[in-house]
Formats: sequence, structure tokens, C-alpha cells
Amino acid sequence: MKKNNFIKGMLVFALCFVFCSTAKAQDWKSILSGVANAITEGKGSDLASWSIEGTWNYTGPDCKFTSDNLLAKAGGEVASKKVEEKMTGILEKLGFTEGCSYTFNSDGTYTSTVKGRTTSGTYTYDSETKELQLKTKLGLKFNAIVSQNVLAPKKMSLLFKADKVMSLMQTIGSALSSNSSNSVVSTANSLLDEYDGLQLGFALEKQ
Repeated sequence: MKKNNFIKGMLVFALCFVFCSTAKAQDWKSILSGVANAITEGKGSDLASWSIEGTWNYTGPDCKFTSDNLLAKAGGEVASKKVEEKMTGILEKLGFTEGCSYTFNSDGTYTSTVKGRTTSGTYTYDSETKELQLKTKLGLKFNAIVSQNVLAPKKMSLLFKADKVMSLMQTIGSALSSNSSNSVVSTANSLLDEYDGLQLGFALEKQ
């Protein structure tokens, strides 16, 4: 009799344990689901309120591989750091240092200050595709991809495809001596040849 009572007691205990474990699992699942929903909702609202308008200051070079496979093939974060280190020297020669800035106005005009020189033009930005087109007063057009992180709304990067970044550098480099300009373009070319599917550009922070 005692043995049967003992067995029944153990079964009741086991059932209670299973029930409690299941309840806890459900609670954790609910909590995690709630957190995920909150994050998703937060992302949506932040993205909806994000605007390119304002003054953005240059903070450093940036690069991005067009896919995770290409990044892995190139060597991951080590490759990214290597590219950014080389880009620092390239951008410094072009005048991208402290004091460099871009201002995007609500009327579709922009001004940029690079190496103490201020230029202006017009721009269009597609929030769906993240494509930004800059058009100088001379009629030159440059297309960039705006890379942003919802967790850092005051930061963004302007990234250019291989052919476009070369045009941009050649245009900016025209203000340099021919030797410096050629050196900049040559170094950038070597990076693009070494890493297929690479986008080059620079990071900006909102003032």
C-alpha cells in the first residue's frame, strides 16, 4: 500500500514538474515573442521617421560587400578592416577629413564641403530602394546607396558601386595635382580588382 502511494506521489510530482516546465516554456515564448514584436514595431516606426535631410559630418571610410557570400570569400571582417584602412589614405588625399560635410535640404538641394571647398547641386532620394542621386551644377550625376542602421538613426554611409566610385574620385581628384589624382585612382582600382562585389564610400553622422 505504501509502495503504491509512493508511486502515485511520484507520478503526481512528475506531472506537476512537466506542467510547470511547460508553463514556464510558454511564458518564455510569450516574453520572447513580445520582445521581438516590440523590436519590429520599433524598427518600423524609426524607419518611417528617419530622414536624410540635415547636415551630416564625415566620420571615416566605409565599405560593404554586396552579399554575405562575397564577404566570407574575401575573408570577412578582416577584409573589411583592410579595405577601410586603405580607404582612409585615399579619402584623406581627396579632402575627406574632419570638417567635411554634406547638407541635404528639404527643397531637394544639397551642399557639400570638401577640403574647404563648398559645392552645391540637387539630389533625389528613394526611401524604398535607398538610392541617392547627386547632380552637380555642372550636370555631373553620382548614384549612391544609403546604408543605415535603425539602431543608430544619426549615422549613415554613402556607398558607391565600382564604376561610380571611380567617376566620383576622378571628379574630386581633378582639384588635385595629376600625380596625386592618378595615385588615388590607382589605389582604389587595386582594391576593386582585389575584392569583387565591393562597394566603397564613407560614413556620416548627423549634426
